[in-house]
Amino acid sequence: MTSTESPRPDAHDKRGRSITMFVLPEAHCVRPVRRAVNAILSHWDMAHITEDAELLTTELLTNAIRHTDNEQPIRVTIALEQRWLSIGIRDRSGIAPRAHRAPASQEGGRGLLLVESIAGSWGYRFHVDGTKTVSCRLPL
Repeated sequence: MTSTESPRPDAHDKRGRSITMFVLPEAHCVRPVRRAVNAILSHWDMAHITEDAELLTTELLTNAIRHTDNEQPIRVTIALEQRWLSIGIRDRSGIAPRAHRAPASQEGGRGLLLVESIAGSWGYRFHVDGTKTVSCRLPL
């Protein structure tokens, strides 16, 4: 996704409450996705959860970019449910994510701990096509 592309509603959601974006597994794609999440939540009148949603999306997307070693796009889905905002990141990595305590000297490695502390829940699942979705739910 480039900064000139805009997210499109998922074709299966007639209410426009699910947005799917495809981004290249490159670090410079994270910022436009953050801006898109901000715009989506503003449009849905959910500005009160924007900061947390941007942070959760950034952490999950950054992990996907770090652990994906191909050029296949990563799918980012933001969905508004009755009591939750769901964030899903689908990539081609075969690595199961795990939250762990990184040493103080290590620059990264705390993203999933952050997701655990902010999201109501998070998890992952592998798909038969060789992809994996890591998702979380943010209480409204």
